[in-house]
Amino acid sequence: MSRRNYLERAIRLVVGRWKGIAILAPVLAAVGMDLALTLPGDATIYHHYATQALASPLLHTLPKEYPPIALVLFLAPMLLPLPYTAAFAVLAALATVVLLLCSDGLAAFPGWPRRVAIYLFVGAAALLFGRYDIFPALATFLAVDSARRDKWGRAWGWTVVGGLLKLFPLILLPGFLLTERARTGHWPLRRVVPACMPFAAVAAFQSALAPGSALSPLLYEARRGFEIESIASDLTLLTDPLHVKWIFSYGSWEIVGNYHTLISLVVTVAMLAGLIVVWRLTAKGRISVEASSLAVISVAILGDKAFSPQYMIWLIPLWAYWPLRRGWLTAAALTTLVYPLLFIEAALLGHGHYPAAAVSVLRNVVLVAATTRWLQEQVAARDLIVRHTLCGDPPALKRVHVSIRSRRYTHETEHVL
Repeated sequence: MSRRNYLERAIRLVVGRWKGIAILAPVLAAVGMDLALTLPGDATIYHHYATQALASPLLHTLPKEYPPIALVLFLAPMLLPLPYTAAFAVLAALATVVLLLCSDGLAAFPGWPRRVAIYLFVGAAALLFGRYDIFPALATFLAVDSARRDKWGRAWGWTVVGGLLKLFPLILLPGFLLTERARTGHWPLRRVVPACMPFAAVAAFQSALAPGSALSPLLYEARRGFEIESIASDLTLLTDPLHVKWIFSYGSWEIVGNYHTLISLVVTVAMLAGLIVVWRLTAKGRISVEASSLAVISVAILGDKAFSPQYMIWLIPLWAYWPLRRGWLTAAALTTLVYPLLFIEAALLGHGHYPAAAVSVLRNVVLVAATTRWLQEQVAARDLIVRHTLCGDPPALKRVHVSIRSRRYTHETEHVL
């Protein structure tokens, strides 16, 4: 194929994807950029890390809560002739556009970019261009989309890229391993060692530059308290609402109350149980790889000590594989209500964070209920399709396909068929 044909194909691809977001994307960009430049955000922290890393001795001071490769993105805004916050917002906006346009495997998912834009506008516009999370979220989506199309080497590669930027994408790998085993009949263990090598190299390099810092992101997460939007915070508030206190620590507002150890144990056990259930369904082929990936990331977020509002950016590209769901839209809207609206209200009135914490309880209940129902639908859809396929009943299979489309199983069904 000639260079001109490649260019024409790329233009048609971009134009085709842009049609679904031609109105939404500029609005999202305008609102997101305005909020990134006016609301207090993490860009000042990123700037601090970048300037510390450039100070003498070079690269001897590394971020506490991020892997060292994150410095590449923290340093990049300094190359633009703009104030750091504005430059970071420009790079985050570019990453968002890439997310909306990059995938070449979404012909079976019409409207995916439009759904991504809607979810981002409802649930993440206030922080989309002021947080680092769009970059690992982009790598995560590329990994899942590659796995969905059986491009396993590419899927593992993008997961490693995402894990080098922020650790959460690594939770996808067990699901990838199990899905490839189910589809090919053998364990793809040959991918494990190459996937570990970049992390070993980065850890060795980091230890040489800043001894003792290789495990700092893990220690940072282990030592932090309950961020006020997490389920652990919800349980702390509900078990002793009159005696909780709010402290600003580890870059966020945290709740302090009784039963901290017990609540931490309960939430951790529930999270591990949820992951085991999802991976068991994956191993049995009862959910697709995109459903498995969304489920494990959802469980990990809900079981974490923190549920910062930018974590919605991790979920949204995977939510958009399915038609818009009221439960997820509601959870996204409640997240925006908490931050920035109720956080601003607490700062102005100074009465504590009870309203924000109370709405967070509601948001988490809605998110758990909506995601659980969605997962049940995916399992039921897969079981129906497999049952009718094994029976060799094409007319019955057609009826199953039609009934599933009416119950929001559309993409799961099309993928299996």
